[in-house]
Amino acid sequence: MRVKSLITNANPVPDTADETLSARAADELSALVGPHGATPPAAVRRSSRRGVLTAAVACAVTAVLAGVTVLSLHGDPAGPGGHRAGSRSGSAGPDEAAGGGALADEPSFGNTADLEGAADVIVRARLGAGHEETVDGVRTTVAPAQVLATAKGGTPGDSVEVSYTTPGTGPETAGLTAGKEYVLLLDKGEGGRFVLVNTTQGWYEVEGGAAVAAQGNRVALSPGVREALRLTARGR
Repeated sequence: MRVKSLITNANPVPDTADETLSARAADELSALVGPHGATPPAAVRRSSRRGVLTAAVACAVTAVLAGVTVLSLHGDPAGPGGHRAGSRSGSAGPDEAAGGGALADEPSFGNTADLEGAADVIVRARLGAGHEETVDGVRTTVAPAQVLATAKGGTPGDSVEVSYTTPGTGPETAGLTAGKEYVLLLDKGEGGRFVLVNTTQGWYEVEGGAAVAAQGNRVALSPGVREALRLTARGR
């Protein structure tokens, strides 16, 4: 307590230190405050452990918020805005419905102009006996069709090769039967083959000189196409 009291004084070592202090006390006091009574340097203040922990937590929170901001700016490529590459609007196609290896969506047409406009070729033809192939796990029938009349496009001859999903291999397949007459709305496929523009809307059965749409197809053929194919207006 005496040493503490002496340190707080401007001149803790009086000129008469030898008279009031013993030699040993004077030496110890001189070692503490210096020979001229200089105040010893203040002790280094140590930061509290709580302060260090608080600063560390604040830094971690800042880093997390920064990461969230970056993700928000870039967006999630697999989020709701994402779409599967190559998908098309419309009802599920026969490949997907039948559980085949290839997944595809068929276009669906809501009016006559869109349906007929989507076809490269529109013909009236008699379907022949075909053979079955399996492509990417999908059973497909390839059959010749004898062309009787043409309403749009051109064919390489009086017969075309038509490829379609084999009837009965899935819930959505073309109900075509060898030997019957049909109006076929076709796209040009690979290897010179033709494919239906739609499993349901790509064909009309000819009955009594009229084109009858398949079940589920509410789109009728245009008068111009019916006239070119020598068909009457009866049917759906």
